[in-house]
Amino acid sequence: MEQIELIVEQVMSIQKCRRVEDLQHSYTSPPASSTQAPNDGNKMVGFDEDLLQLKARLCGESSKLQIISIVRMGGMGKTTLARNIYDDSLVAYHFHTRAWITVSQDYRLREVLLALLHTLTVETEDSSKKKDEELAEFFPDDYNGSRVMITTRLLDVAMYVSSSPFHQMRFLNEEWSWNLLQEKVFEQQSCPSELERIGRMIAKSCGGLPLTIAVAAGILARVDRTQYHWETIAKHISLAVTKFDEQFSKILTLSYDHLPCYLKACFLYMGGFPEDYNIPVSKLTKLWVAEGFLKLNGPKSSEELAEEYLEDLVKRNLVLVTKRRSNNKIRFCGLHFFLRDLCIRKAEEEEFLEVIKMSLWGIQRRRRVSSLSIDPISRFVVKDAFDSTIRSILHFRRNYSISLSSIRGYRLLRVVDVFEAHLHSFPCEITLLLHLRFLAFTDRNFCQKLMVPPSISKLQNLQTLIIRSLLSKALVLPFQVWKMPQLRHLIFFEGSILPIPFAAIMGLRIPGLENLQTLSNVINFRFTSKVIEMIPNIKKLKVSYVGLSRRNWQKYCLKNLVQLCQLETLNFTFKPTSKWRRDPFSVIFAFPPNLKKLTLSGCNIPWRHMMIIRSLPNLEVLKLRNFAFIGEEWECSEGEFPRLKFLLIEGLHLKCWQVESSHFPCLERLIIKRCWELNEIPCEIGDIPTLQLIEVGGIRKSVIRSAVLIQEEQQSLGNDLLQVRICSL
Repeated sequence: MEQIELIVEQVMSIQKCRRVEDLQHSYTSPPASSTQAPNDGNKMVGFDEDLLQLKARLCGESSKLQIISIVRMGGMGKTTLARNIYDDSLVAYHFHTRAWITVSQDYRLREVLLALLHTLTVETEDSSKKKDEELAEFFPDDYNGSRVMITTRLLDVAMYVSSSPFHQMRFLNEEWSWNLLQEKVFEQQSCPSELERIGRMIAKSCGGLPLTIAVAAGILARVDRTQYHWETIAKHISLAVTKFDEQFSKILTLSYDHLPCYLKACFLYMGGFPEDYNIPVSKLTKLWVAEGFLKLNGPKSSEELAEEYLEDLVKRNLVLVTKRRSNNKIRFCGLHFFLRDLCIRKAEEEEFLEVIKMSLWGIQRRRRVSSLSIDPISRFVVKDAFDSTIRSILHFRRNYSISLSSIRGYRLLRVVDVFEAHLHSFPCEITLLLHLRFLAFTDRNFCQKLMVPPSISKLQNLQTLIIRSLLSKALVLPFQVWKMPQLRHLIFFEGSILPIPFAAIMGLRIPGLENLQTLSNVINFRFTSKVIEMIPNIKKLKVSYVGLSRRNWQKYCLKNLVQLCQLETLNFTFKPTSKWRRDPFSVIFAFPPNLKKLTLSGCNIPWRHMMIIRSLPNLEVLKLRNFAFIGEEWECSEGEFPRLKFLLIEGLHLKCWQVESSHFPCLERLIIKRCWELNEIPCEIGDIPTLQLIEVGGIRKSVIRSAVLIQEEQQSLGNDLLQVRICSL
């Protein structure tokens, strides 16, 4: 404890007198990455002493390589403890470089090294082609105090080396257990006095295991707050812990039994994803919709209802949030491995889903199949597939080439997700699956660009089409795609060309994609009045314009965007010819009033035209990237951005920014990166009452200084909520 106090005193004295040039290290935040440490409502209760001990070991004076393993049975909160250490300000100051990656039990060294390179932003173009020993050369031991912390999932730890640097975690005592349960159930409120006795009894019954307490809290949070209901829950939990070894299984099963029927299918479905897999929520909700799990009731769309289902599972502490979007919606989620085991076990018992690794025995009689290592499709000859009951195939073996030539026999398929694997051409056999609703795959044909055949229009029930091509060239879609009325999501990871039917070009009225909600990564798309009528319910749109000249620009009709009344998210990228790169944008946009999220890149719009954006009444997220606007001065005006919560400014040649706190009355997060000419952040930004975070990186030291001064001024006024992060880019 004395050593820790001395370290803290030294750090505080250094922070007061150190020069601004070195502030990058004291305010370092992890690089933006999908593998960074998640931090979503994981408060630590009862492990303050563990935190202090580990900080002392990590931040001590030892220059030798340290490997600290945090060990205990699953559900003890090892990852939560490690995350709190990772995010601790003292640790952030002490380590110039930090990285957070997740390693499952079934891991490959190569994937671990590549993930580290990606997280540390030192990945080179040819790193994926290097051998394992060559990748390891990126991480030399310089004998300068390298430190590694590992959390392990061990039920029993054999301490075979007496000096082994394990950190053994303890169970929560009764008071800590009650504090955690109370916080999870009531959040900022206090527990009613008539429920405290029962609540303490429930907390004690959980045996000091944080995961069990969290799951029990999820049950309590969803029942009426009456003595009768709480006593009923307490009775079930008391019966569940009669044998300690079966404690997890029974309490977790109890949480599953208390789920409404419509949530059980959604929860069990998540067991089909691999261990420690970051599940993209946008994909998960589309799968739920395709499987028919949702109970539509009211004006909400299927996707909106699916997001509500997921939030419900999160509040029940059954699903982990690993990353949120700029608008605070969940971007990635996952399952604790105990809860995933519960999903798999229950799914097999109820013949809901079969997770296969090696054996294919009996899967023909299953309804859904998730494959983690083998190709279940090509292992059967066609004649064996005709009587199959399989409706869904999920395949998660990465970088594995598969063939779909046998899939035509599975006539009842609704879902085919082979996105992680590689195909060498569009599987024409797919077009025979007339019940198909969801299709996702990756194309790896390096010889020619991907051509989607016109016969895809046979899939009249298809709702979601996701295609990733490993080629840099755009994929080409047939105009027959416009004849698929059930399409809701067209998502391409590389640029795609979607031609407009000739009849629409001639001005004739033809049926369109009235159910289409997402159109992602289309190139040089023309928003004529007829096309606008063909996609009236589009909500998410990502479009780019490549290699255009002034002569033919007007025919793309961007002013008609204002007619897309349902549009909520727009991502617009402009990649002009080299001779037009520095000239101002010659066309003024017109955006629909319902727009909530807007991303602009390469547009070269003069700042005086910001009026087309600042008055949008519902805009919450604005990202300006890579010369989205040009000019040295941005002068804001009164009444701007009434609901904006997130603002990103990146890669702009902005020198002076004139702003007042009233111009962004609802701003919560301000991110500024690679704005090399910017002199400072206006001090008025700190007076915005809702502001929670300022993050800067790759900018002048004067901007860093202004951000720190804003934070210090707010702290002197009693505002401790504002955080400042400085990233090294």
